[in-house]
Amino acid sequence: MKSVKPLLWSLVVIFLVVVVVQNLGVFTHEEALRLNLWVKEYQTGPVQLSLYFLGFFLIGVLLSYFNGLGERLKAKKTIKNHLETIRKLEEQIEVFKSLPVHKESSPSKETENA
Repeated sequence: MKSVKPLLWSLVVIFLVVVVVQNLGVFTHEEALRLNLWVKEYQTGPVQLSLYFLGFFLIGVLLSYFNGLGERLKAKKTIKNHLETIRKLEEQIEVFKSLPVHKESSPSKETENA
């Protein structure tokens, strides 16, 4: 899988480059965004569509980052708790290793013959 993954990413990048090159006119076309709030209407100046694509892509990346932030923090806390548990258990193991070992007395030969 390690050798297949870079190959797949290379194919995706090549595909995206081909799409952009073949549709360069679409990406360089300029449009303005309008927003009508019934009270006030806003309009941006003309901007290339490629900048809109890039801006909305970055907004999506930021939204997904902040969406996963809570899960990452929760996972970090869980890992910290597990490491603390491991540390305590290792301390208990060291305590048990330092205790003297008592041999069980084997049954004497007299009781075996009886």
